[in-house]
Amino acid sequence: MGKEPFKYGKPVTGKYFVNRENELKQLYDLTLAIRSGGEVNIALAGLRRTGKTSLLKNLMEKLESEKNIIVVFLDCYGIPSKNTFSKLLIEAVKDAYIEKSKDMGYKNRIVDMLKRKTSDVLSKASNMEISIAHYLSIKIGFREKTSDLWEKSLSYAEKIGNEKDVYFVVILDEFPDIAMRWGEDFVKRFRAVIQHQTTVMYLLSGSAVSYMGELVHSKSSPFYRQLNTIKVEELPPDVVKNFIMKRLNITKTILEKYVILTGGFPDYMQRLGHILFYKFGNSNITISMLNEAYREMISSLEPEFKETLNRLNSKSGVYGDIILSLPYYSVLSEIARELNISQSSLPKYLNYLINIGIVKKVGRGKYMLSDPVFNNWAKTIEHSYLGSSALQD
Repeated sequence: MGKEPFKYGKPVTGKYFVNRENELKQLYDLTLAIRSGGEVNIALAGLRRTGKTSLLKNLMEKLESEKNIIVVFLDCYGIPSKNTFSKLLIEAVKDAYIEKSKDMGYKNRIVDMLKRKTSDVLSKASNMEISIAHYLSIKIGFREKTSDLWEKSLSYAEKIGNEKDVYFVVILDEFPDIAMRWGEDFVKRFRAVIQHQTTVMYLLSGSAVSYMGELVHSKSSPFYRQLNTIKVEELPPDVVKNFIMKRLNITKTILEKYVILTGGFPDYMQRLGHILFYKFGNSNITISMLNEAYREMISSLEPEFKETLNRLNSKSGVYGDIILSLPYYSVLSEIARELNISQSSLPKYLNYLINIGIVKKVGRGKYMLSDPVFNNWAKTIEHSYLGSSALQD
C-alpha cells in the first residue's frame, strides 16, 4: 500500500476514501440539478469522525471540472456572531468566484473601490456591476457597524450568479452550531432569504444528527420537507475488515476486536491503523499490540475530548456529570441516583446532548455515548489508566 497506508485528522481522497460512493453520487447528482432550475438544498448529517468532511472534499474535487459551478465552503463551527458570519461568507463567495472564473478584473474593481471614501463609493454605485455594488454596501455596513448584515450577505452569491451566468454550491459545515446558538428566528429568516434563489444551492452539514433530523422532519421547522437528506453512517464491519486486512498482518479474531474498538468510525479506523503500522510495521498484530495502540490513540485524543467536556461544563456541570456516568449507567433512574439529582430534571440535559450528537438513545429510557472511543476515554477520568479488561470486555 506504499509508505502511508493510513491517513487521519484531515479529509481523505483516493485509496483512503471508502464506501461512500453512493453518498457521493447522490450529492453530485443533486448539485448538477441546479442547472435545470431545481431549487435543491441538502442536509448532510453524520456523527463527528464518520467522514462527512471527506465526503464534502471529494464532492468539491468532483465539481472542479464543472466550469460554471462554483463551490463555497464555510466552517460554521465557533463563528461568534452573525456579522462575523457575514464577513466570512462574502469573502468566501468572492474568492471562490474569482478563483474559478479567473475574473481578475472583478477583483481589481473591488480592490479599487475599497480604497475610496464611502461617499465616493456611493456616488458611483449606479454605474457598478450589481454584485460589486452589493458587496461594497455590505463592507460599508461593517464600517458603520450596521446590524443584521448576514441576511444581505446570503444574497451576494445569487447576484453574482445572475450577473455572470454561474451557479454556486454553498456548503455550510457544522451549520447546527450557529443555528442552535442563534435560535429559531435565525433559521426562519435564513430560510426566507434563500428559498427563492435560483443560482445558489445550500448544503447544510452537521454532526448534531438529532437536530439535523428535526430540521428536515419536524413540522415546526422552516425547512420541513424542504431539504434532501443524506446520512453518513459508520462503516459496516466488512468494509473496516477489508480495509485493514490490506494494510496490516492481523488475524480474524483480532480484526473483530479492531472493529469493536473503532466502532466503524473512519477516523478511528485510520488513526488506530496508523499507530499499529508505525509501532509494529509488518509484524503479526497481537491483542497486546492492539490494546497498546488503542491506549496511545485515546491518549492522543485526550485534549480534544477534554475540550468537548469543558465546553459542555461551561454551560452546566450536569452535562459533564452525565457524560462521565453514561459508560456505567444507561437508564434515567440509575443516572439520577449516581448524580444525586432528580430524575425529572435529566431529560432536558439528555435531549440537548442527543441534539448535538454526543448521546444517543438505544432503547426505551436507555442512553449511551454515541462515540465508542469517547466512551472509553470517559472511563479514564475515574481510573488512572485504561486497563486491559476495559479493552477486552
